[in-house]
Amino acid sequence: MPEGEITMRLIDATIRLCAPGLGRRWLKEQLTELGVKIPLSEGCLQDLVDDADAATWRRLSAACETGGYLSCLREELAARAEFVRCWTGCDERIESGDERFAILVRIARNYALPRPWKLTEPVARACARRAPSYWKWASGSVGMALMPHA
Repeated sequence: MPEGEITMRLIDATIRLCAPGLGRRWLKEQLTELGVKIPLSEGCLQDLVDDADAATWRRLSAACETGGYLSCLREELAARAEFVRCWTGCDERIESGDERFAILVRIARNYALPRPWKLTEPVARACARRAPSYWKWASGSVGMALMPHA
């Protein structure tokens, strides 16, 4: 690793340690900007921020990433906010085959984030019963109450 890159990673690690609540605040801001009305628990927010932080460090450790920690973290948090908006705003199937989405789906299910459900249109259907159910009594005889008393 070149000396300048080591210095940047050291600065990034220092920023990460000095501003622990920054990710939560940015995630809340992103969720507000996207119009997410579902309140998220602190644990859910922290898990999303931790996942974004881990993804940021993976990106920074790759040689192709040239951005700093804060810009990468902001992008990752924006992606998580978009996922939460998608999860709570529509009931489209989210493929959990991709490892990145599998983690987010696990977090959403772990904290029981609500999803809207589309209901199908009600359709009239003929009843399959041959005789009304009130004709059968507990004694097993049919129509005892309908017979005249002698």
